[in-house]
Amino acid sequence: MSRSSTEIEAPDAISRAAKAAESYHQETDDLVGDRMVLNMGPSHPATHGVLRLVLELDGEVIHSADPDVGFLHRGDEKIAENMHYNQFVPYTDRLDYLAPLANNVAYACAVEKLMGWTLPPRGQALRVLCCELARL
Repeated sequence: MSRSSTEIEAPDAISRAAKAAESYHQETDDLVGDRMVLNMGPSHPATHGVLRLVLELDGEVIHSADPDVGFLHRGDEKIAENMHYNQFVPYTDRLDYLAPLANNVAYACAVEKLMGWTLPPRGQALRVLCCELARL
């Protein structure tokens, strides 16, 4: 039975792994470069317009990420202070463009709880059904 040159130079698994790691580092040392600062967002497809990240990169490795949030904040709380409770419902559609009906339901539930109102079971079922259909 013949042995390969790797087995003769490094007979056990640990020394073979150490030799492989050493050769890997010798090959990749020249690939290490300067770090690059990248502004990702708010118009990047992954951030949906609500977030900007200032990333410090070394190739594909992220070394630091500084978030900058609040790009869709419009002061809706202050707008709602000068309205009747039912006049603010159209604004809740625009709070999150991905789930407008869920925002409407959350606002309606908050108003009902503050007013002490109870919704009949049929209304609750319709609300859940509409939210699930909107989620699809």
